[in-house]
Amino acid sequence: MTKFGATKVTTALFIIGVVSGCQSATVDSSASQVTVAPSSCIAEPPPVDKNGKPMIVTLEDKLSMELRVFFDRDSSDIKDKYNSQLNKIVEFANRCSNLTFFVQGHTSKPEQQAIEEKTLNSKGLRQKLVPISLASARAQSIKNYLVNLDLPAHRIRTFDCSADNPIAPNDTEEGAIMNQRAFGWISARDRYDQILLDCREF
Repeated sequence: MTKFGATKVTTALFIIGVVSGCQSATVDSSASQVTVAPSSCIAEPPPVDKNGKPMIVTLEDKLSMELRVFFDRDSSDIKDKYNSQLNKIVEFANRCSNLTFFVQGHTSKPEQQAIEEKTLNSKGLRQKLVPISLASARAQSIKNYLVNLDLPAHRIRTFDCSADNPIAPNDTEEGAIMNQRAFGWISARDRYDQILLDCREF
């Protein structure tokens, strides 16, 4: 096999190793979380050219991991049961230094209506109340947790989605609870363009 052919095969093997190494998925039976447990982002040393310099390899957008965290009503406190999932995000990020973590904060419609009513009722007060963005607080609490575990803040983007993207009907208590959430993913590129357009980055 020629030197060029060997380099081409090495590059192909490297790309396959990268994708397969970060793509083994396990689904939580509780249906509240879906996680991907990567074994490694780089299965082999990167390929080199004829001068021994590392070659640039374009990673496919199969390199990703998702996170779902649900909150009590009117709360942005992360429950202890989600700590292990958040820890896995940091482990994944440490293996894949080129990836960014996106996190969206969401509220249920009843929560959002209560916030808006509180703001309207403050109009007669000498000092108006500043509306509290619960959705932002939820996304920020996720970011704070990850930063405390040494994931650099510049690798985390936060979004306030308010009550605009429900995943369940808000007219039942069970549905409202499902909407009291934060949704996050770590990826080589943004796979949720439309959802992000509907949210406010902060």
